[in-house]
Amino acid sequence: MIVGYTDLPEPAGSSPRPLLDLAVGDVDDLVVPCLVDSGAVHTLLPRWLAVSAGVALDGAQRRALAVAGAGTDAAFITCRLAAAGHTWEAPVGFADPWPYSWGLLGHEAFFRFFTVTFRGADLEFEVDPIV
Repeated sequence: MIVGYTDLPEPAGSSPRPLLDLAVGDVDDLVVPCLVDSGAVHTLLPRWLAVSAGVALDGAQRRALAVAGAGTDAAFITCRLAAAGHTWEAPVGFADPWPYSWGLLGHEAFFRFFTVTFRGADLEFEVDPIV
């Protein structure tokens, strides 16, 4: 699947980036745009998304993290994810505070399930599930 770069959904705008819509839990029509970040270890999403998608955070492992220079507390739990026509289960950190209107896709829960080819000159990337 080839996806064009788009602007981050922030009021101030941004340069086009590799964003991919991600569904969480069993709610396929509740999606959040996520930055596909090859430098990120973790996949991080806003905590409100876990609540809206019905993902229980009971027993979640909690970690303090820094993202883009800001501190946050993330509750990590394995849950169902769906993107690019593929569904899988992986550990996700649901973070609060999370000041962004987008999530972050990293190695542990995203890149190990997909082959991703960035074509920055063309402002697009290709995502293929590893089967």
